[in-house]
Amino acid sequence: MKAKDVTCMECEIYKCRHPEVKKPWPKKCPRMNYAGLIKKTIDTNKKDLHTQRVNNACDETMSRGRDPEGSVYMWPRVRELIEYAKILRYKKIGIAGCIGLIDESKTLARILTNAGFHVCLVNCMAGAATRKQMLLKERKGTSSSVVCNPLFQADVLNNEKTDLNVMVGLCLGHDILFIKNSRADVTPLVVKDRLTGHNPCVALYISNTYYKDRLVK
Repeated sequence: MKAKDVTCMECEIYKCRHPEVKKPWPKKCPRMNYAGLIKKTIDTNKKDLHTQRVNNACDETMSRGRDPEGSVYMWPRVRELIEYAKILRYKKIGIAGCIGLIDESKTLARILTNAGFHVCLVNCMAGAATRKQMLLKERKGTSSSVVCNPLFQADVLNNEKTDLNVMVGLCLGHDILFIKNSRADVTPLVVKDRLTGHNPCVALYISNTYYKDRLVK
């Protein structure tokens, strides 16, 4: 299928969320340009049991997280993770953690254990692979010759037969390799951002301030 150069970037009416809007669909709207794919994905949801289970668990988690009136959302992501896993009756949860966030990873592991799950935590430098072994150039300023090995994290958790894997602060790129090689579904809990205390949205919020030169030069 030929690419059609679609994007939601220029949309200001959000007719997808508000069907009552009378204005026409924007020219680059994904819905307008890929109507056939909408049907395909809906059909997939109807036919694929795993897709149904994930969608239903997501919807049920959000429903449970609201107050009795349904107007206020009350749960942090960690609580969502626990409830989502319980809805799907998962027993064993893997954690792929960055060694730089090992305390946070251990705290999460204890919380999940107390919630009744069997937890397997593997930090990114487990196995002690060296830069030379991983075909990486030597780099000044590094405190260790050992490097991250997301493939090892994935393979260990694959062998442990985890039901769900949670990423805690894996480096950009290493997270991609981990997701690609994990047999179990993967969800991020912490996205690494060394400058903002692991809150990437901070960079978005300050993108139009005098800090913007930290983003693009």
